[in-house]
Amino acid sequence: MIKKIERILADIKTWTLVFIFLIIFFNAITAQEPNQNKQNEKYLKNFILCNEILEKNPLSETGHFSIQDEKVIAWFQFSYKSSEDFLLHWEWINPEGKLYHHGELEMKAGDYENYRTWYWINIKNGQASNLLGEWKVKIYINDMFLAEKTFYIINQEKPADTVS
Repeated sequence: MIKKIERILADIKTWTLVFIFLIIFFNAITAQEPNQNKQNEKYLKNFILCNEILEKNPLSETGHFSIQDEKVIAWFQFSYKSSEDFLLHWEWINPEGKLYHHGELEMKAGDYENYRTWYWINIKNGQASNLLGEWKVKIYINDMFLAEKTFYIINQEKPADTVS
């Protein structure tokens, strides 16, 4: 009977140690993510989805696009200093979770302060009009992830509330 109790206590100690290890491990992972995002926030100033640009600025921020819209534009503003040429790129992820399109812009070395740029995919008369649902667009400087936005392509007129 005593041996059985000792074995149970040994099992409890083992599982307690495993549980403590898992808590420490998962806390370490989640503690790193905000720090990485804060690092990238110093570069990213603004990120907006829209369907029209006027004088280098987005009009009517929205997260909902109709198959009648010409395009979805991912506009962003950033500050970045680099002694080497670098690459801005966008990944457009379709509702199936697959890469739909990859766009990029080569930038010369320099000190970019509040620089504005954008990239888009066509909806109307394009393949995207056949892929309804929740989409994502991700933006990067070189391999450094800056941000992700979710948007929807729907088969109807845009709702009155277009800001998301």
